[in-house]
Amino acid sequence: MAIEELRKKFIVSDDVLKARIESLIEKALNHCLVAEDGLVHISDKTLPAKDKIKLVLVARVLAAQLDEKFASDVPLDDLVRSTGIEPNQLRARANEVVRERFARSVRRGVYSANPHKIEPFLDSLSNA
Repeated sequence: MAIEELRKKFIVSDDVLKARIESLIEKALNHCLVAEDGLVHISDKTLPAKDKIKLVLVARVLAAQLDEKFASDVPLDDLVRSTGIEPNQLRARANEVVRERFARSVRRGVYSANPHKIEPFLDSLSNA
């Protein structure tokens, strides 16, 4: 394969990236919404605690891509408000999410989803 063909396949325009974001948001819409204040409203209240945390982290990463007023980094307080999980349990589950490498701890009590984990997670929710 010629170098120019490889370049066209590997280096993509913003339109291609935007199309991927749109697809991810369509998948996320089945499970949550983000309010103007950054609070994530989860549709399925029966999700396990770890999945709720992951969903909030995913929603905020996607919201940050759409509007710069949203931060992709989610503090513990926002996770508590969005999930309804008690702070002590939430810390434990959030640490598990970090150990699984789904997210990273940006600083103490602040988490962000790893972008390459978003689509497989949303697909797993849709298949459940």
